[in-house]
Amino acid sequence: MKKRRSVPLIVLACINILFLTRCAQDAPYKILGTTTPEPLNDGWIIASPEEVGLSPAVLDRIHIDLASEDQYYNAKSFLIVKDGKLVFEYYVRSMEDRDHYGSIQSVTKSITSLLFGIVLSEGDIDSLDQKLYDVCPDKFPSDTRKQDITLRHLLTMTSGLTFDNDVFSVETYVHQPRDPIRNILEKPLYAAPGDEFYYRDCDPHLISYAIQRLTGRTLEQLGLEYLFGPLGITDYYWESDHKGVTMGAVGLHLKPRDMAKIGQLVLDGGKWHGESLVDSTWLALSTGKQVKIGEYRGSYGRSYGFYWWVLPDWQAFTASGHGGNFILVVPSSRMLVVMTSLSDTDDDIVGTRLDMFEDLIQGLLE
Repeated sequence: MKKRRSVPLIVLACINILFLTRCAQDAPYKILGTTTPEPLNDGWIIASPEEVGLSPAVLDRIHIDLASEDQYYNAKSFLIVKDGKLVFEYYVRSMEDRDHYGSIQSVTKSITSLLFGIVLSEGDIDSLDQKLYDVCPDKFPSDTRKQDITLRHLLTMTSGLTFDNDVFSVETYVHQPRDPIRNILEKPLYAAPGDEFYYRDCDPHLISYAIQRLTGRTLEQLGLEYLFGPLGITDYYWESDHKGVTMGAVGLHLKPRDMAKIGQLVLDGGKWHGESLVDSTWLALSTGKQVKIGEYRGSYGRSYGFYWWVLPDWQAFTASGHGGNFILVVPSSRMLVVMTSLSDTDDDIVGTRLDMFEDLIQGLLE
């Protein structure tokens, strides 16, 4: 059997550009479809935007912008939930995207955060400041400085481990090292643990492994029991590495309406139909500022919680995934917004970055 060969990101970006350009030349690749949600007996109450006080003019502008062939190229869906009611639902390319799960990329991290909070409440984790070394001493190399890495450091992207995402993905999922966790921990330190924010996928993967070691169950198994089952989410997929450790950073595939259920759960302080699934104290911590991120990649005044991006200008927070995948929660207006996009893109060329998403929904937040 031939080994699978990785495709450089720049090649993928070029392919996407050529594909989109060809589509634009031959025929429109977006549809100016309906924005009225259809009742599906999936737990969502359907209402009109006017019933919940949303401006039709603002929504029309969002609809037109998303349908444009000149921007938001890879957008797939856009949903708005207000006061617990689904009021706007637009599928940019095909209505079939409503009924099929897709990769939500780093939105996965925010789901990992929810499950960490559940496991913490269950007593399987001692505290946020529990050292990873105490969880898996057999995985650590001889560098004693790394023994100071805590679960809090991993949740705030401050472990100090040097492992950029493109290299991490190739080494972990293509080359498949004999011991993926030890392979991460053998990487050099760019800073002392806790000193400097650096957004990477290796830290959430270590969190997934720590949870699996402490509970005896994978993140996916815990997700089914504590989140997806109670929320009625039955059609999804969550990838694992070749050793059976659920991907803590990426790899979860959900339907747009099911992403909205996650957002509603968080908006309601961890409750779903009156049942408490996630501790409200944990949600307040994880969706509030936990680490200073400075000018990381043009952060535009944002801050970072425990795998949630905090948007202080809007009094909101969001899960954010590569390509243009978001679950934005605005507690003050009892509103959430979900956007999904084709994820295998270069955000600087084709994808929808967080700042572009904010531009799109600015009228909703004002």
